Amino acid sequence: MLTLRNACLRRREQTIAFPDLSLQPGEVLGLSGPSGVGKSSLASVLAGMLNVEAEQLTLPKKLAGKANPVQWLIQQSEFAFNPRLSLKDSLFESWRGDGYLPLLEEYGVERAWLARRPNQLSGGQLQRFNLIRALVPTTEYLICDEVTAHLDMVTQSQFWQQLLASAKRRNLGLLVISHDEYLLNAICHRVVMWPHHNKLS
Repeated sequence: MLTLRNACLRRREQTIAFPDLSLQPGEVLGLSGPSGVGKSSLASVLAGMLNVEAEQLTLPKKLAGKANPVQWLIQQSEFAFNPRLSLKDSLFESWRGDGYLPLLEEYGVERAWLARRPNQLSGGQLQRFNLIRALVPTTEYLICDEVTAHLDMVTQSQFWQQLLASAKRRNLGLLVISHDEYLLNAICHRVVMWPHHNKLS
């Protein structure tokens, strides 16, 4: 389970007070809030990349030599890949083998794309690669940070249908961060609204 309670991040003269969150395995939790409130900082905390002051912060334990059980998918997938590596080499950074091959068909990824570099794919194609890279066997939770905001409606629908099916099959917990309230209400079990952040004077 992921738990965050009474947590804040202090940066110079600014303090971001995070909402209390709990995410169970198999749950789809939505998070909505205005731009600049600190949603990506919250994702960094839950992914274990940023330290905060908190009454309670519960994250799954990282095992030596294993990928982080909390994977963070960012909105601009082109920044998630080394532009000099082929997509196959990028997948090897996480998978260390060919266990990802069944996911290629599931997510509509052609094997010929493996030889390409990130700038040779569309945003939707690259985001599917980003998701496949995150779905290593050790993954327990996915943080989806505006992951379909730049995609057309058809591609968005296909992406979420496939991801929700994977999450149900593997009992993954999903934190879906989005401005799209229609999307959140359609796919999430519950939604947390984050209305404000505090600044220190």
